[in-house]
Amino acid sequence: MTAKKMFELIMQKAIDDERIRAVTMNGSRADKNATHDKYSDFDIVYYVKDIREFTQNRSWIEDFGEILIMQCPMDWYMEPYDYESRDNFNYLIQFKDGNRIDLSLVDISNIEQEKENDEPRIVLLNKDNYDSLVNCDTDKAFWVDKPSEKEFQDTINEFRWVSIYVSKGLCRKQLYYAKHMYDVNVMEMFMKMLNWKIGVDNNFQVSTGAHSKYLYRYLNENEMKRVHSIFPGGEYEDIWMKLFLMYDYFEENTAYVAKHLGFHYDKNEGEAVRDFICGRKKEYDCSENKDH
Repeated sequence: MTAKKMFELIMQKAIDDERIRAVTMNGSRADKNATHDKYSDFDIVYYVKDIREFTQNRSWIEDFGEILIMQCPMDWYMEPYDYESRDNFNYLIQFKDGNRIDLSLVDISNIEQEKENDEPRIVLLNKDNYDSLVNCDTDKAFWVDKPSEKEFQDTINEFRWVSIYVSKGLCRKQLYYAKHMYDVNVMEMFMKMLNWKIGVDNNFQVSTGAHSKYLYRYLNENEMKRVHSIFPGGEYEDIWMKLFLMYDYFEENTAYVAKHLGFHYDKNEGEAVRDFICGRKKEYDCSENKDH
């Protein structure tokens, strides 16, 4: 099914079903600055009279096509959804024909909360003229936030602290531990600082997208190559090398952001932690030589 046909189905369902009182489209299709292609999801919100009629019976979803897989993130094993409630609900649906709908349901008893929603949105249908539903054509809600000095300092501390964890995992040859600390904990801090650097360069009036997917819009070719160079494979030596590359890149960006925001930057601590990790690398090398 084409995207056009899917959109027509979404709208026709809302028009024909008197229980659905309004429809909005959010996400990338409502954001003029987002990537638009055949992989773009339909982020749709149905505002309904009684949400329980749409959560307790799911057969109506099949009207949109043959489902490949579906997820209900608000009904997770750690926090099960109360199907007698009128709380918001989401169906994330991947269809076999390639279309995907992220379908949110909002009970009209909760529609006033939409006044606080400042994310990109297009109102597609408003049968009852709810004044809480308005178009929003800016991605300002997603702009990189300027950090407080406390957040800035805590991010530096976390990056340096967990970098030592990576070195410990490498010395012990605990691959997944080292990779997890690198790919998740340390990388998160690195990306925060890189985003702040981009924010500084653009007066904190840009969005790099979810999980920094639009970095390439704000970094030149050489900078993007440098970002790519810090992602390691599964070899211990490669992780060691990338750890130092990322560490130096982080410290460079940290000094840059600190200078432009007037924040304190403790260069001596950064160098001391790096030297400590270098010591760990020497221990690792000695251990490897003994084994061989």
